[in-house]
Amino acid sequence: MTILDMFKSRLTPLSAVKRTQQFLMTQKTRLKAIAASAKVDETDVKPFKAVPGPRGIYAVPMLGAALHMKPFSKYTTNTFHLFLDSMHEKYGRSFSMQLLGQCFVTEDPGAIETIYRNEGKYPRRATLNLFECYAENNDKERGMAVVNGPEWHRLRSATQAFMLKKTSASVYIDEQVDVANDLITRMSATSYTPEEFRDELFKYATESIGVVAFNKRLGFLDPKGSAVSSENQVYLHAIKSFFELMFKDLGPPLYKLFPTKLYKEFSKVANEAYGYGRVQIRELLETVDRQMKDGTFDPEKPYLILQLLASPKTTDKSVDAILLDLLTAGTDSTAKNMEILLLSLALNQDKQQKLYEEIVKVIGHKGHELTAEHISNMPYFRACMKESFRLHFPVTFGSLRILPEDVVVDGYLLPKGTCAFANNRRLLLNSEYFENPKQFLPERWLRDDSTLKREKEYPAFAFLPFGFGLRNCLGRRFAEQELWLGVTKIIQNFAIEEHEEENNFEMIYTTFGQVKTLPKFIFTPR
Repeated sequence: MTILDMFKSRLTPLSAVKRTQQFLMTQKTRLKAIAASAKVDETDVKPFKAVPGPRGIYAVPMLGAALHMKPFSKYTTNTFHLFLDSMHEKYGRSFSMQLLGQCFVTEDPGAIETIYRNEGKYPRRATLNLFECYAENNDKERGMAVVNGPEWHRLRSATQAFMLKKTSASVYIDEQVDVANDLITRMSATSYTPEEFRDELFKYATESIGVVAFNKRLGFLDPKGSAVSSENQVYLHAIKSFFELMFKDLGPPLYKLFPTKLYKEFSKVANEAYGYGRVQIRELLETVDRQMKDGTFDPEKPYLILQLLASPKTTDKSVDAILLDLLTAGTDSTAKNMEILLLSLALNQDKQQKLYEEIVKVIGHKGHELTAEHISNMPYFRACMKESFRLHFPVTFGSLRILPEDVVVDGYLLPKGTCAFANNRRLLLNSEYFENPKQFLPERWLRDDSTLKREKEYPAFAFLPFGFGLRNCLGRRFAEQELWLGVTKIIQNFAIEEHEEENNFEMIYTTFGQVKTLPKFIFTPR
């Protein structure tokens, strides 16, 4: 076998040319079947090849995606959302392109709903090739974010009962309040550079999710301001690089043939991040074992790890994968979303004041502690959080699904196996549905106390920052609670301003979104 043959067999197990031929050969048959089942006129349904989109060399599998990025264009993976905007502006609300195979991208709310309504029993995501290669080479069990089919369902059903019920996060409220209090203590005694405060939010997020995953403080937020340990510093650096490197994976996965520079860098930081987490898991199990032997174990205390290990659907490896994914994703996403919400409030002083008044009314001035009951009585905070997610969507576009069956979306027949992108980020900035879409207006999410209705209702499938349905974000309740605790505590104790005169902060994405220019916050004690 030649190198070329090996390359083809490793990268395209089913020839893209054959797939295209299969699509075209069966279009008429598919159209008739779909039209009959959906009770629509066959002439109203257009074949997949009629979906507008880039043609020619840009339609070549694997190669086409790379040609859309630098050095062939001005776009990078960090600005992929802007590239998608340019495609919509050129081709319309829905278009097709070669990316993760043959893809369909839409910002139409009806089309997005159709995609999610037809996601099937086992909603399938596209394979993350870089992570898959790393997992295979390092004997790491894949977490729920990357597996599909019955294997995904096994892990999901074993965990959602512990992580999605209303009390999943609130049982850790006391421990996480302590974390938030330590953050305030440090902020009261520290003058941060922009880089240092971004790091502080990463430390807060890691410490907060650590008490959930490992039932202990990890040492990132010493109230006396002591520096973190070398092990913790290595983890912080690794987690900041982990998602950024994974997001750079575009084009032919040459690392399946030999270790590329990207693969080597990713493998290093993944080993560091997961290695750190495995140490915490081992120490937690040793502590539990010791406490059980000496009679000091508290069975009333929540232990996520013990709940997972007790499930007949999990193995030791899968429990490790679940907790490690909770740690890594929970650090990066929460820290970035918290920074953006604080920035939105700093740039909109009237909204910040309104939120402060709600905090004082529901909780009290600084010094009054937060409880789990408070969050349900703070509709304006939730409106601020939702508006921050809308204006600065947490991820590049939304969720994607590999369609399990043929389905008509936005008037086109999408064949089974098509990768369908729901571009919620662009939809949420569309003035057709959201008035003044570039303004931070939390009031748009408030409901009338008597009618329980908003002044304007929005498309049901527009606002989905945590995904939808069976494959929505398992860590949602923890992320929301950590955001609420951190932001509420900060606003309760400080008035926030942003030093820069220019308020046009550009978003970039390294899997999760962040502002490109570091905010220069000014914190004034209340």
